[in-house]
Amino acid sequence: MRSRTVALLLYVSNAALAHQPVMDMAPRWSDGYGIQTRVEYFDSDTTVWLEGVYTWDRSVRATFKLPNKDGTLGDLILGLPLKKYYNDGPSTSNWSLTPSVRLPTGNQGKWKAGLSVSYSAESPTFYQLYDLYTWGDRAGFDLNAGFAFPGKGSGTFALWDVSALTSDDGDRVQTGPVFVYFKKNIMFRAEYKALIYEHDSDWSGSYFSLGIGVVY
Repeated sequence: MRSRTVALLLYVSNAALAHQPVMDMAPRWSDGYGIQTRVEYFDSDTTVWLEGVYTWDRSVRATFKLPNKDGTLGDLILGLPLKKYYNDGPSTSNWSLTPSVRLPTGNQGKWKAGLSVSYSAESPTFYQLYDLYTWGDRAGFDLNAGFAFPGKGSGTFALWDVSALTSDDGDRVQTGPVFVYFKKNIMFRAEYKALIYEHDSDWSGSYFSLGIGVVY
């Protein structure tokens, strides 16, 4: 049971490894900061994540991610996303390189390093994110793409997610819809992913996540 709890806190979540606060979308300015919480339900277990970001410059930022399951804190994950932005009128895009390190703050034993390379682009009507990452013996790919619906001081995104993960513990592919809404400095994200492929592991069932964040 102990090893399964560790795995759930540190292994199940593509979002914990591939995505960055706040909701992959903000802040996009210097001296910005934000915090978000996400509740994930997967394989009959629930994990709550507390995550934050600070930007010295919009291209250089620091992030943290801390999981909690049944009142037990997991290992703290620290990241240093380094971004290169490109602007073209109302459209924007960026390449991002994110080294990460996991600290054994949850008394689960070992330090571990990870690396993510991602590309995202957004126009007034379309959003896309592609992320390739490695974490110890694990390698994964995550894709979010879909339509944007801008409003006055607000916006809505209807996206589709594809997540693939391979490791010594097995392989899986999940896919499903993502809904993102923001109004001023508050963001909300909901996603559902069905397990469409699984090989040589104990994972089963679908994935559901709800998150809310605020940026300044």
